[in-house]
Amino acid sequence: MHKKGNYKPEDLQTEKPYQKLIQSTFDAFDFAIKDNDMPEIMKTDLQNNARLFGSLKANAQLFEASKLLLKDDGRLKPFSEVSKDFDKLNANYNQNYLEAEYEFAVASSQAAAQWSNLGDRYNLQYRTAQDERVRASHQVLADITLPKEDPFWSMYYPPNGWRCRCVAVEVLKGKYDESNSETAISAGDKATTEIGKDGKNRLEIFRFNPGAQKVVFPPAHPYGKVKGAKEVQKQIKETENKFIPSGIDDYEKKTGIKVNNEIFTFLKEKTKFHNVSPDNVGTSGAFYHPDKNYVVIPIDKARLRSKWKAESVVYHEFGHASDWQYNLKSVKSVTDLMKKHRSILSRDNGYSEAETKAYNLGYKSQLNEDWDTVSKCGAVSDTIMALNSNYGQGHSKAYFKISGMSEAEFLAHAFENKFAGNDVFKNILPELYDDTIKLIEELKTKLK
Repeated sequence: MHKKGNYKPEDLQTEKPYQKLIQSTFDAFDFAIKDNDMPEIMKTDLQNNARLFGSLKANAQLFEASKLLLKDDGRLKPFSEVSKDFDKLNANYNQNYLEAEYEFAVASSQAAAQWSNLGDRYNLQYRTAQDERVRASHQVLADITLPKEDPFWSMYYPPNGWRCRCVAVEVLKGKYDESNSETAISAGDKATTEIGKDGKNRLEIFRFNPGAQKVVFPPAHPYGKVKGAKEVQKQIKETENKFIPSGIDDYEKKTGIKVNNEIFTFLKEKTKFHNVSPDNVGTSGAFYHPDKNYVVIPIDKARLRSKWKAESVVYHEFGHASDWQYNLKSVKSVTDLMKKHRSILSRDNGYSEAETKAYNLGYKSQLNEDWDTVSKCGAVSDTIMALNSNYGQGHSKAYFKISGMSEAEFLAHAFENKFAGNDVFKNILPELYDDTIKLIEELKTKLK
């Protein structure tokens, strides 16, 4: 920054030191997010929010640092002078602020994970840490008991401030008297009100619900109001939307699903999307055409009766596209992971046991017309075939004899696990399931 003599928001996209700052900040928050059991789509949304927050935080820090560069007469300060000033700024942003933000990320991620797993038989009850450190304003919220759908929880689901240790717990309906909603909301207003010298309420930003809104940090955080913040948000949105193919919105409407657009950030170039092959080539099912760079996903009976299949196939086929465009199948972390799990499954009849579990559950689910589970079992079986074509089912043995096809299908199912989640896969092959998700997350950092 001193060499350039200035800072502009667009520098966040081009300057490697700034990119490293954002990545390091994100890594800290991501550590808090991944340490929770929640649906993959929820986890992905939280990670996207954490990355956006990290970018806004970097913009705020760098904008403040840029004001330290010049003297009152407009001349550039000596580097030694700027360095000392920046050390103080750095201690604030990357030690003091970051510590509080990390603790908030831990609590917020836990809250989001809990929200995604709430049951219908329960109410929610607000509880504090019950020690001398509990804020008086939060203590008045203790024991508030209301249904999940009550508007109180849309604004006052904990955490309700920096370093807040309060939680909401499930309690059986009828075990505790329900609180008065209006009285509870009034108490929540007071708990999140602190008027600063500028006349603004500093705590109002904490009136949100991490799980319902699928975010880690307060949407109205001051980082989002710093000069250049709108430009940063625009850049991120443009990056996310750059390779979204036309026609995907129509596919969503017709199948009744919602695609996580992060899958398209794994692409190197725009990839066309069709419901019918434009060249009358390929199979009657879904496929990626590497030579002409397009994806075909028909809106057929299989996808209309299983929303999971309708969604996961998008990640599967565009995962193939990313693989071909970046030659992911040759990346060492991919081949090493496959080698690791081939070794694991080769021991103690592992292949046969996993194949039998997937087949039996799939057969039972088909009899019950549970098409989501049938599709998930199929994904497990095809992944097993990618590791050893003597087991599982899906593609033919001849297909897997073609060089690179085992890696290609393994990667495509890894993309499914990352973006659609697969509870059947996680139950049958838990270590492999977790490793495939980590693999995709690792690949994304390499693609950048």
